[in-house]
Amino acid sequence: MLEFEDIESKTIFRFYIVDAHHHLGADIDGHSNRNPVAPGGTFDFYVKVGKKLSKLFSDKPHIFRYSPHGFLNEFIRNNKKWKDTLNGSWAVDQVVVFPFNDEFKWRDGDEGKAIYWRSNDNIGRWVTRAPYSLRLIGFGRVVPTQRELAISELHRAVEQLGLRGLKLHPRSDGWSSDIASPEVKNVLVEAAKLNIPVLFDTRGFGQVMDILEVTKMARSELQSQNKALVENLKVIIAHIGFHLGQNELFEVLSHPNIYGDTSGVHDAGIPRLFEEAIQLLQPSLGRYRNWSEKILFGTDYNYFDVPHAVQFISFVLGNDFPGTSEDAQRILGSNLLKLVPPFKRETKSTLRKVHVSFELAELTEKTLAKQIADLVSSETYDLSGIDFFIDPHPKFQVRPQDFKITISRRENENCEDINLVVLSMLDILTIARLDNTLMNSSPIRNRILRYDDAASRRIFYKKLWPNRLENNPQEIYEFVKSITQTESSK
Repeated sequence: MLEFEDIESKTIFRFYIVDAHHHLGADIDGHSNRNPVAPGGTFDFYVKVGKKLSKLFSDKPHIFRYSPHGFLNEFIRNNKKWKDTLNGSWAVDQVVVFPFNDEFKWRDGDEGKAIYWRSNDNIGRWVTRAPYSLRLIGFGRVVPTQRELAISELHRAVEQLGLRGLKLHPRSDGWSSDIASPEVKNVLVEAAKLNIPVLFDTRGFGQVMDILEVTKMARSELQSQNKALVENLKVIIAHIGFHLGQNELFEVLSHPNIYGDTSGVHDAGIPRLFEEAIQLLQPSLGRYRNWSEKILFGTDYNYFDVPHAVQFISFVLGNDFPGTSEDAQRILGSNLLKLVPPFKRETKSTLRKVHVSFELAELTEKTLAKQIADLVSSETYDLSGIDFFIDPHPKFQVRPQDFKITISRRENENCEDINLVVLSMLDILTIARLDNTLMNSSPIRNRILRYDDAASRRIFYKKLWPNRLENNPQEIYEFVKSITQTESSK
């Protein structure tokens, strides 16, 4: 997490940054990022980004720093290897990774399987094991023209592999002329039912208009099937900076189900993007929505490199940025988190909870961090995902003190998940093991936990509301130990 501390007032500004567009694997065109830990890989990239940003901001009237925050800092402190692996890379907190058009995809002997099933497996392996799962958010990839195979692979990627979004690339997979087709519409409808976003690569503005058309087709079908699913339709158009000067771009982005990522925009295109968004996008959104809610930061690493990422981040955090600090936080991270659901697979867990006073909160989180780190250091357990929550509209600020963490016990081919939520309400820290009902509730699915008058959140908090406070450290330790046990390990 990036922090700016004003030297005179001691005021601290914090920014949680998420890269919405990043490749993992090896492309047939020669680009590769096979190992995120290797030199030139994902974490090395962010180390270099952080160093460049530090140099840029070093002469400003404030202190600039970045580090893992809160629970993450405590968690990796318990394992030197994890700490060393991620050291210096915290200028960007999380990153969406998805396959290239890569060499892991379909081979002879894979008849009857989806083209990208191997690639999706590769992404799934990286994003569901510590310490990579602290940072990586996995998206799968399919080819819609495979029809039923594409749909079944989408379900496998989400429900079995734990991936949380979908990347589509019409040009490299040879279906550019079929974007506004029933096959693509069916993929979007199914993705909405799974509550995941779909990111389209774009080449040429005609593809942007085709994406708008197929989004309208999918929205219409969802309205006829189940109106409650319409808001789950989340389409991201990549590389919107490639299309500056096209006034219709901002008409497309004003569609309630469409967003744009900034990957590839650089130099004079960066201020121009924001100028055009304010002038052309804001008027079509109405008084209750903001232009900055529709734009997501993305790097497109390794097609674009460190200078491009540093240019963009430094501009958004600089004095020439035409928005507020809230606009900056939305663009740099909150918008993406709002679209991507927390990690979820079916769970057998039953609801259990403990509540402690503010005085014991730090000790309780340290106990939880050490217990999970000890489990994950073994060969039996893994850390499959960690997800942070956001404030409700209109701020969409990230709340790193509120999070859900999933640990998984693996036995042969079986995997049993434990979903824990940690949240602060009033002066009370709550830790709960969630059952399926709570895991499927709107506050978890939408990453919005703050208590207010929303009916879904009232119900959620009623189930988690304390009956009493635990004030015995030994009892707290025993509870934390017990909720991290699966049914099969008892």
